[in-house]
Amino acid sequence: MTDNFYVVGNGKSLENFDFNFLKDKTWVGCCLGFRDWERTNIYPDHYVCVDSVVCNHHRHKILEMIKEKKCKTFFICASLFNTDIGEELKKYKNIFSIQQFIISKENPFRYLADYCSGTSAVLYAYCSGAQNIHILGMDCQYVEFIPECIKLNDGTLKIIETPKENPNYYFNDYQRLGDIYNPPNTDRVHKNSWWDLRNIILLFNILRDAKIQVYNYNLESNKNLEPFFQKKLLNELI
Repeated sequence: MTDNFYVVGNGKSLENFDFNFLKDKTWVGCCLGFRDWERTNIYPDHYVCVDSVVCNHHRHKILEMIKEKKCKTFFICASLFNTDIGEELKKYKNIFSIQQFIISKENPFRYLADYCSGTSAVLYAYCSGAQNIHILGMDCQYVEFIPECIKLNDGTLKIIETPKENPNYYFNDYQRLGDIYNPPNTDRVHKNSWWDLRNIILLFNILRDAKIQVYNYNLESNKNLEPFFQKKLLNELI
């Protein structure tokens, strides 16, 4: 049981955030945030990436973090167990997959119809026994197609030049030359996923007679996440 659990995305709202704040906190980090963690040497307790395209493309970096014990647990896609690193992954007991949680009886993930790494990270914190969940950097304000990407035949996107300024993330080289990823699909996937998450937490709080609180720290001008949980400003956190 953890009183305060910080779930940290990679949105632009964290551009001037001092990550030293998290050093003595329990927190979850997501996706390609490891590119900044390598610079600061401030790693999360828990790592979440459930986008199968991103997981697969960066599977060797994820495996490296696992082997070097950069985080306590890793929440990823089950598909990685069917890749060239699959046998290596099976050696570790601190790796969990979202598919594993989805099929688990009475697990809240069973009811998450749409999911992204952000909402999965929050629900992972909920399942980990957090009493207060603080959401940072989940801006949900994506520019769907940046100039430095092209669309591939299978619908995924590829970075053809490392952005000098990336409008979607708090550090500009979050995406780099050669990266392959899914379009954000803000309206079709992300917003629906946040609504699902809100309803699941409300439901399970009732079913479990729990009083788990979720606080959303975000840009004051961001209206996309305004309906979710208790909104606060980032400067209220420090």
